[in-house]
Amino acid sequence: MFLYGMRALAQGNYEIQVYGADTVAPKTTMVELHSNYTAVGHRYTDDRTFPTNHQEHESIEITQGINFLVRGWFLHLHKHSGWPWNPVGLEITSVHGYVCQIRGIGPVGVSLSTEIGYQRPQYSPDTWTWEIRPIVDKSVGRWYFAGESCR
Repeated sequence: MFLYGMRALAQGNYEIQVYGADTVAPKTTMVELHSNYTAVGHRYTDDRTFPTNHQEHESIEITQGINFLVRGWFLHLHKHSGWPWNPVGLEITSVHGYVCQIRGIGPVGVSLSTEIGYQRPQYSPDTWTWEIRPIVDKSVGRWYFAGESCR
């Protein structure tokens, strides 16, 4: 089997995930661990943040379903070679999901995700962030398509 990798031109430090429009079932709690490592990142910075080269990032996500609404919490952790684990910040998220019928296409998942977060200034020049992300998804046989806005 032959695998071919392409160079990525973007870098997500704490979350690499494609969101679907579906939400966690009511009265259900889900726990996820998002792990990534920056093998080749920035070696120096101009904004007083830590360089990203050779950093390991962990994000612990706890999500709870409430009817068509989901509430979630992300705790971001950082480790650099030779350093101990450090807390980076916290995000609180809310997702509202629905299924819509579109003539000629059928059922399409639609949701709106809102995230408010804080990161310590050593890790991000933008300490407070607020994201509003519309999400659309569709299943066709064995294929699944999802699209969301860019940050």
